[in-house]
Amino acid sequence: MDEGFCATAVRAAHVRGVGDAKLIRMPASNLDDINRAAAPFDRFTSVQRLGPDRRGHASAEHARHQLYVGRDRQTRLNLLVKLASRPGKVYQDDLANEIATLSTINRELADSRYFPVIHDRGHLKDGRIYLVSTFFDELPLAASIATEWMPDRLVAHLRAALEIVKALVELHGLQIFHVDLNPMNILYRVEKSRPIVRIVDFESSFDVARHSSGVFYSPPTTTGYSAPEISQQSPDPRADVFSVGAVLYTMLAGYRWAESGEPRKRVESDRNLDPELRDILLRAVAPSPEERYAAVGDFGTALAAHLERIWPGRTW
Repeated sequence: MDEGFCATAVRAAHVRGVGDAKLIRMPASNLDDINRAAAPFDRFTSVQRLGPDRRGHASAEHARHQLYVGRDRQTRLNLLVKLASRPGKVYQDDLANEIATLSTINRELADSRYFPVIHDRGHLKDGRIYLVSTFFDELPLAASIATEWMPDRLVAHLRAALEIVKALVELHGLQIFHVDLNPMNILYRVEKSRPIVRIVDFESSFDVARHSSGVFYSPPTTTGYSAPEISQQSPDPRADVFSVGAVLYTMLAGYRWAESGEPRKRVESDRNLDPELRDILLRAVAPSPEERYAAVGDFGTALAAHLERIWPGRTW
């Protein structure tokens, strides 16, 4: 275990107040493929396999990685283990990219509450790469999204989107772009009427400092949420503007829109949207990056102005 990572992670966990909730009951099932006596699992008193939805029940297997949660013997924190599904180069490179990105985030944004902290990383004997990081108590945003429009949740959704924007403003300040934001890698809950947001899964992230110097970049993406230009050019802030616009529309309209894979057309035809909000979303999810907001903060400014208009006098 990397002692430097451990010290940094413990300090950050106490600052952020995460990972110290009671660990959910951990059955021994679904653990036959790991060696509990070897790193990283030997550091835990108990281990549970998680599904892609980060819950401890049976669900579809994630294609690229496996998730586990365990109680650390020394710190007593609940930690997340992300393990490449197989030793292949693509799987290794994606998780190595996440580790490199999080290392920069942890160094430059040590007090941020939005992002995971690395506790350890390494390779299993079979060559698979692993990452041990913060286990957040929040569930994916997807768990709170309905299948159709729920007008009574409009304000809550806008406030959640503004909190996501705040996280991205911090991230973009490092010239790092997430690239694959979607309702599964934005974690969310409400505490004392305020949204709590965490951003996870940085396998697709683009770090200008690293990738512009020749580091290979071929990110996994999510149809309908990742900007369409990613396959043809390097990402910039407008790629995440597209993603958060698509995420917000999913929160507002429900998951049925996602079947089309094209947010722009659905936003254009959605008569449930206030005209002002429709214009904001149309600009965010424009197919061409030149037509979008130049920065995620500009998108947030437009959303905040709309929220003030429909629900004035509050402090967001």
